[in-house]
Amino acid sequence: MTFASDKFAELETRILRTIELVKTTRQERDRAEMELDVARKTIARLEKEVDQLSHERDLVKNKIESLLETLSEFTEETVV
Repeated sequence: MTFASDKFAELETRILRTIELVKTTRQERDRAEMELDVARKTIARLEKEVDQLSHERDLVKNKIESLLETLSEFTEETVV
């Protein structure tokens, strides 16, 4: 009888360890999914920021080119 009871106790221990492992794995998965969601939101925010900065850079570039062109025209008129 003790042999069967030992086997049953061993089975019970293994089942309990498996349950704990599944719980831990699910918690880790949930945590990873939350971190992934945060990362995706951060990426989206940074992509918007990059687009905005690129747009601002283009505006500044165009303004500088316009100013340089105006300055060039002014210096040509002064030389002539």
